[in-house]
Amino acid sequence: MVFDITFGYKKKDLIFDNFHFEIPDGEITVLCGHNGAGKTTLLKIISGILPTTLKNTGGWFVPASGGLIRHFSLAEHIKILGAETNELYQEAFELLGAKEFEKKRVSKLSAGQTVMASVLTAFASNRDFLLLDEPYASLDPVNAENLTNLLKKRKGTTIITSHDLFLTAETSSHIQFLKNGKISWINDKTDITVDELKEKYKEFA
Repeated sequence: MVFDITFGYKKKDLIFDNFHFEIPDGEITVLCGHNGAGKTTLLKIISGILPTTLKNTGGWFVPASGGLIRHFSLAEHIKILGAETNELYQEAFELLGAKEFEKKRVSKLSAGQTVMASVLTAFASNRDFLLLDEPYASLDPVNAENLTNLLKKRKGTTIITSHDLFLTAETSSHIQFLKNGKISWINDKTDITVDELKEKYKEFA
């Protein structure tokens, strides 16, 4: 997938100016960068939340906050969407322990449970293209690893933003660093290590 983007919240203050962003179809791309680098803004642009001249990608955006209706439960979200729960959803439901919280209002969930409910809703949507903003930030190590394994099994294109370099290396070899509205580094190794990522982060992020 290829995106050419020009965007700014103010016309004279562009965040992305003729920005070229390319990701492999059917793979997971992890986008890294310092706070304020524009990672979340980029996901919002690609998903269509922020209006630009980009064509609608049909991407399902999961914000770091979860993005669910707070007085609804996970079960109600799935019902309202009319989503047909697929095999991946069912596996994720069991692996992430969703039975414990599926009928609780989102407002009553922990930060980690909210993220898991949001990811489950995304899986149930059957969208080919998912955009996940900092999905690991609120998860405990076990569920972070579970989510990594689930994403690897999923068929479709995924973009993840993350500050966790260990999980970044575990999740995908397709890694890009964003800095000052441009891609500053792209990984082309299939066996990148965390130590290598740390060095590249110091240099390019």
